[in-house]
Amino acid sequence: MDKDFKQIFSWPDKSPWGLQVSNTHDSQVSSEVMYEEDATKIRERPIYVGLSIPLHRFYYLAAALFLMIGALMARAFWMQGISYSYYQAKADSNRLRTMVIIPPRGMIVDRQGVVLAENESTFDVTVVPLDLPLEESKRNEILGTIARVTGTDIAALKSVVDSSTVWDRSVPLVRDIPYEQAITLKIKLAGEQSVDIVHGLKRKYRQSGQLLSLGHILGYVGKISPEQYEEKKQFDYQQTDLVGKAGIEESYEFWLAGQRGERITEVDAFGQGKRIVHDDEAVSGQILELSIDLRLQKAAEDAIKKSIEENEDIKKGVAIAMDPRDGSILASVSWPAYDNNAFSGKVSSTVYAALLDDPNTPLLPRAWAGLYPSGSTIKPVYALAALADGIITPRTTILSTGGIWVSSRFFPDWKPGGHGLTDVRRAIAWSVNTFFYTIGGGTDNFTGLGANRMAEWLYKFGFGEPLGLDVAGEYAGLVPTPEWRVQKRNERWYIGDTYNYAIGQGDFLVTPLQIAVSTAEIANGGKRIRPHFVMNQNAYASYEESEPMNISDEPLAGADDVEVVRLGMRDTVLYGSGRSFLNFPVPVAGKTGTAQWRADKPNHAWFTAFAPFEEPRIVVTVLLEEGTEGSETAIPVARAILEAWNTYSDELP
Repeated sequence: MDKDFKQIFSWPDKSPWGLQVSNTHDSQVSSEVMYEEDATKIRERPIYVGLSIPLHRFYYLAAALFLMIGALMARAFWMQGISYSYYQAKADSNRLRTMVIIPPRGMIVDRQGVVLAENESTFDVTVVPLDLPLEESKRNEILGTIARVTGTDIAALKSVVDSSTVWDRSVPLVRDIPYEQAITLKIKLAGEQSVDIVHGLKRKYRQSGQLLSLGHILGYVGKISPEQYEEKKQFDYQQTDLVGKAGIEESYEFWLAGQRGERITEVDAFGQGKRIVHDDEAVSGQILELSIDLRLQKAAEDAIKKSIEENEDIKKGVAIAMDPRDGSILASVSWPAYDNNAFSGKVSSTVYAALLDDPNTPLLPRAWAGLYPSGSTIKPVYALAALADGIITPRTTILSTGGIWVSSRFFPDWKPGGHGLTDVRRAIAWSVNTFFYTIGGGTDNFTGLGANRMAEWLYKFGFGEPLGLDVAGEYAGLVPTPEWRVQKRNERWYIGDTYNYAIGQGDFLVTPLQIAVSTAEIANGGKRIRPHFVMNQNAYASYEESEPMNISDEPLAGADDVEVVRLGMRDTVLYGSGRSFLNFPVPVAGKTGTAQWRADKPNHAWFTAFAPFEEPRIVVTVLLEEGTEGSETAIPVARAILEAWNTYSDELP
């Protein structure tokens, strides 16, 4: 047994490391010493496991490792250096929420301080797109609840969210919801951090329900259009904002809108606000004072409506009252009109469609966007042009025998047999066509202004171009010339065209506002003016900077020539076609007009006037579409307006 044990557990003659060892007891000590010394040396030698790596592979591995580390360092530099601001903004958007504070819109008042436009409290549903659940089913559940309670199409809500360009800002989803709906949503969406019910403001037009004609002047506020957004996004407008859409609301948007505020809140991982890190208060919009006098506006609208009630053929018309000294508009009625409260808050698609489909086009501001032949209301302008250019003098007379023959075509006077010998004042008073045929187109024995010179004078008075009215949508009208006829229609211009031109017919088209301004410029002695609604000098000046218009201080014509025309318009009232003003308390001067526009339709009726004659303070211009005769239908409307003005004149400038 001992022998076997020794064989099994005895040291070999040669160690695995090549050392000679002895199994005898005598050599045990020396063997142990030798073993320890050799083992120490062996431990100091490198031990190789397997085959060594080839040198070229080592270089490849080192290069790959170098590239990997370089890429990581480059990416880190890109993120923390070059793109730091971008990722900083991304990080901030996760922890910060920005609320744009819309200030109260500025009020609009008339010249007496009567409020025309103000703000009314309402409830709006808002959402922060970034805080909505990522799961589509949960998002749809939230939006579906809002859609069901408010009666809104869920597709429209999704479109608002998806099209938002500011995911960390509160975005209006549904505006102007009733109190009951607001409470219901508060209960159903309690605890949902992405949706909130906030107090909002909508526009209220206090007087428009009774005076629909204010709609064209004031305009309305509505959701920003894509075109408006592109124009205003530089001022931090968003695609869901409300802006002025027409009239004063549109033209003076920046004045009325005020200065927006901003509140930035830090939120936790659940979107719950923890602290306000920035709070910039909003600044309310400014009050706009209009030159409109609400009492004159009501008198003008009532007069137009009365004329329509008494004449079944009349359904549309215009009345303008203006101060000829500075162009401020005292009243402006375009009929039919609309209640702009219908566009405040939620807009009824039914109401809007009815307005669009109405054949009488109530949305059209006829005062500055309706185009009509001027009829005889343009004759004072041609009379002044002929005097200023030396074509006639105040003593020049022309024989009116009932009309003028040109070859086989006859151009008649309105009075059979004519008016006899006629000078310029009598020609204005009686609206003698033959006189204006002659000074306009000439005859074999008389050289007239001619079409081109007539056009030049029309441009001087502001025809054929926008007058610079401080509301959008003003039309330029049309001042034709022989060159225009060839270019646009490839047709010749004949002497008969010039004759029609000279009495306000043919291709010549004007707006009622242009007739009012030309009347004012004759009334004030030949001074060019620019019509406007806003009295605030700062606001009006800012609008002028954005819409520059050059108005020369040089008079349109000599004072003596202007006075001759003024006297001719006074003669219209003293013995001509406007004699119904003869007994008026204030001396009035004016000009009637009858404009043919279609052979199968009644003529348009015009009347334009100013008062008092010596020191004019008001111009009134009336147009009744298909009103037949200015002296019959337009004059009563003008008289009602002037009577109202005379009543309140002591309270007006």
